[in-house]
Amino acid sequence: MYDHQFPNIIDVPGDLECQTMCFMTDDKTAKKNFIDLRLLVDDKTPLKNPHKGWFWHFIDNGCGRAAYRHGYENDPVLDFPGLNHLYLRFDWGDVEKEEGVYDFSYLDGIMEKWGAYGYTFALRVCTYEADPNLNYATPAYVYEKGARCYELENGKIQPDYNDSIFMECLEKFMAALGAKYNGDPRIELIDVGTYGTWGEGHTVEGDGVIYTMDMVKKHFDLHCKYFPDTFVVCNDDHMVGRIPNGQAEVQEVLDYANARGMGVQDDSICCDYYFQMNGYDTMRAPWAFDKLADNCPNVIEMAHYTYIKPQFESYFRDGLTAMEAFKSAHATFAGFHAYPRVWLENEFYLTEYCANRLGYWYFVTGATIPELTDTAYNIISLDIENRGWARAYWPYDLKLRLKNERGSYIIPLDVDNRDWLPGVPVTLDLRVDARGVPAGEYEIAVGLFEGERPIKLAIKETALDEGFYTIGRATVRSV
Repeated sequence: MYDHQFPNIIDVPGDLECQTMCFMTDDKTAKKNFIDLRLLVDDKTPLKNPHKGWFWHFIDNGCGRAAYRHGYENDPVLDFPGLNHLYLRFDWGDVEKEEGVYDFSYLDGIMEKWGAYGYTFALRVCTYEADPNLNYATPAYVYEKGARCYELENGKIQPDYNDSIFMECLEKFMAALGAKYNGDPRIELIDVGTYGTWGEGHTVEGDGVIYTMDMVKKHFDLHCKYFPDTFVVCNDDHMVGRIPNGQAEVQEVLDYANARGMGVQDDSICCDYYFQMNGYDTMRAPWAFDKLADNCPNVIEMAHYTYIKPQFESYFRDGLTAMEAFKSAHATFAGFHAYPRVWLENEFYLTEYCANRLGYWYFVTGATIPELTDTAYNIISLDIENRGWARAYWPYDLKLRLKNERGSYIIPLDVDNRDWLPGVPVTLDLRVDARGVPAGEYEIAVGLFEGERPIKLAIKETALDEGFYTIGRATVRSV
């Protein structure tokens, strides 16, 4: 048949399968002492690494609500890909019901129990829930002292966020909260929730007032003052909510947050209104995430899953809109805002795909390792790629290990992983101090660590040994 259509056709003179390896023949392999590590790359396995990934709304606007945690008392969901921390979004009045009496026992109990599973935590303190059953998100004693408040429809009570008595009492509480949790290694971040409905920096379902610029800054300052050793995040509604007052006010709040080193969080992406009014990713303020990503981890929270499904699935689009938001926001953390098992049952592959890409995701694709000498003057090179959606905000230690049957030698390397930006491959020229390493042939490995905890790299586990990834062999010569 073929002879009639193509008279010059002949059989393929070889195995086509070999062509799938053609990427290995580029010029880089011609570099002297170069080790091509691309065959060791693993971009499929979900990695469990610190300070990045998914978070679970474990306390969802006040301890008085059991949503998203009831029924999970004995289910740590350790099979959830990339689940990093529990979000504790509690009310001021949950902790301080009487003036000056602080009861952190419920929060501490959560941290003790769930921290044992390896989870960390993020905090938000709310002062108004738009729910008459939770009227004392701001403690009743604050109003009894004379702080101004507003009774809204259905009997809801909202504080005046700029009232001097309210602010004085709030500062005392924030001082106590900071004394308790600032710098605690279990705490990933705290976001500013003391102003606005549900702590979101707007007054929808509240009094509808756009409070003064100075008031917003006061709430920012309280968090930065009492959590100087913890990342502090504002809400995009702190800026977007000021649009009716003009672009100058929006810019002023953004600049103020930037000057304080804050990050930003967007609550409730994938809502129907946002999809209709904004781009495919549904985000209102991608410009804020672009600016503040240099400072601090950015955070994306999805709308309540029961709200998205089934009525607004066309806006969620099997999670593609959320994924676009994570990328646009340079997100380190994303919250699924649902019962974990329900979410996983429906969105497992979305969860798995984003687990690695949220935050940093490190690949080592090549190395140049000449013969080493037992001196401090050796230089090796590593080719590093960060294929995540954000840089890392915590420093890790890069180490080299030389190992043979006679011993193992670990050498620290002077480099800051926070400089490895997403989408920007780097070649690191690293000084190796091999003094004290006996002459001989060694297996060479690299590893990244936070203290004693290994950071997992996108390298096949067959190369993994005690936190180090074997990349080749090296010779050490005595001089």
